Amino acid sequence: MAETVVFKGTKGGLRLLFDETEDFAVVLQQLAAKLEQAAAFFTAGASIAVPAAATFMPEQRQQLRDLLARYGLIMAEPDELAPTKREEAPLPAGQDKPSVLVIGKTLRGGQKVEYEGAIIVAGDVNPGAVVIAGGDITVLGACRGVAHAGAYGNRQATITADRLMATQLRIADLIARAPDQLEEPQCPERARIVGEAVIIEPAN
Repeated sequence: MAETVVFKGTKGGLRLLFDETEDFAVVLQQLAAKLEQAAAFFTAGASIAVPAAATFMPEQRQQLRDLLARYGLIMAEPDELAPTKREEAPLPAGQDKPSVLVIGKTLRGGQKVEYEGAIIVAGDVNPGAVVIAGGDITVLGACRGVAHAGAYGNRQATITADRLMATQLRIADLIARAPDQLEEPQCPERARIVGEAVIIEPAN
């Protein structure tokens, strides 16, 4: 099994680094093995920075905290606890912020993306991943996670995917959950609101 989890010593203390493309369950398994092997070297009450933890779902971050706590370590999340102001280059006069966010990779379980405009994912949305858009969501692959389009009340928003197999679809204030037996779609599909329900139909 390839090494996914690495402890790195820095001037600011100990940091936990890992492959963010790896499944969370694998990360947790390898971290548990490393902690067990190095238990004698840790100082009780020591803090360990986990910069990538902010990309996980709350319950996954809690699993990390609980695992580290078993070995007397306290998890610090720089990206979550001490956010820095993101500097954006000024746009030329007369231009607005882009209305579409393009993500050129697959979103793994535990990752969350939220944007005020439309979102295009050039890859899959894996189970456990969450995509929230103020406009439309388009997935150029399989959508198996949670997709919420029109998040700020836009009932005209749609969710389109090559393989629409989401665990939960949400458009504006309406939610549609996947059936217990989910069949592989035979064509690209689109979800939209009709009346007071979210329907799924073949995408043109």
